[in-house]
Amino acid sequence: MMSSINDNTITTTQQLSQGYVNLYKHMLSYASSMALKSAVELGIPDIIFNKGKAQTISLHELVSALQIPPSRTNFLRRVMRVLVHSGIFTNEKGYNDDKEEEEVYGLTPSSKLLLTNGNNSGVPSVGPFVLSVLEPVTVTAFHLIGNWLKNEDSPATPFHLANDDGLGLYEYWGKNTDGFGDRLNEGMESDSGTLKFVLKNFNSTFEGITTLVDVGGNTGTMCKMLIEAFPHLKCSVFDLPYVVEANSHNNTENLKFIEGDMFQTIPEADAILFKLVLCGCSDDESIKILKNCREAISRNGKGKVLIIENNVINSEKDELLELEAKLYFDMLLMASVTGRERSKKDWENIFFKAGFTHYEITPMFGLEALIEVFP
Repeated sequence: MMSSINDNTITTTQQLSQGYVNLYKHMLSYASSMALKSAVELGIPDIIFNKGKAQTISLHELVSALQIPPSRTNFLRRVMRVLVHSGIFTNEKGYNDDKEEEEVYGLTPSSKLLLTNGNNSGVPSVGPFVLSVLEPVTVTAFHLIGNWLKNEDSPATPFHLANDDGLGLYEYWGKNTDGFGDRLNEGMESDSGTLKFVLKNFNSTFEGITTLVDVGGNTGTMCKMLIEAFPHLKCSVFDLPYVVEANSHNNTENLKFIEGDMFQTIPEADAILFKLVLCGCSDDESIKILKNCREAISRNGKGKVLIIENNVINSEKDELLELEAKLYFDMLLMASVTGRERSKKDWENIFFKAGFTHYEITPMFGLEALIEVFP
């Protein structure tokens, strides 16, 4: 045994060795993210899906389908090995025509969620969301967290330091509508698409609601799904002028795009919806926005606020995988916006300070939950 730096404890060589391995794992965990990004960019899930009934593919078939030089075969095998370990693909042993053993890959529930536009599988695609989260400018913001924390004069987020214009995420999004903006729009749309499976389970939520405003609803994907599930709804997307200008051609009888600023006022409706919006706002910003919501539904004489966010952080009850995902998403929020993941108590404080009296939290799909907030 050896003594640690702290004389009050004893650390064995075996414990230090395990600690060393743990550091290696976390030091290099970005390799898993980059392997995932490459699989989406290469379209590997689609290639496997399109193989037909078996939906499996050998390594050499995959090399051929991707038109990768044969000299890169072993490199592709190494990328796939990481993705198999991460649960993105399955791996079995197969045999080629020469009776030689080779790798054979298949889809998992995770990779089925990466199929382009669902590839007619009925499963929504979150591939664009993966790519938007792993945009170089977003990843660069993570590199800057340490220096950002040390400097009291740092801007509001590391993201401001990660781009040459010193813009926050939303300003950068609006200025770079081609490229980064397009990918982020597509990513947010694809993430909303996952809820299509479960909306019918929330019939009671929309009973008595005839008008709904989706604040920060961007391209209107969420509203379109709600109208499909609940045809009686009249929906409005309330967003910044450049968003409304880009989507005004999508106005229909049941869907309107309205420009405005949620920090100033919010249109009157039976229900005010936020999806992954308040998690991007500080507590003070969220309280201000929700006070505007309180006024909007008060003018209507009834109504409630619907918030779709990642389920509350509960370190005592969350499964390890779920807790890690929430904590990592919280780091993404810290790197790119002024908001955060919140516990039940955090949300409760915000709701009560904004003038609401009670709320209900219901799990929806994956990490996401629906929070209904009542006056």
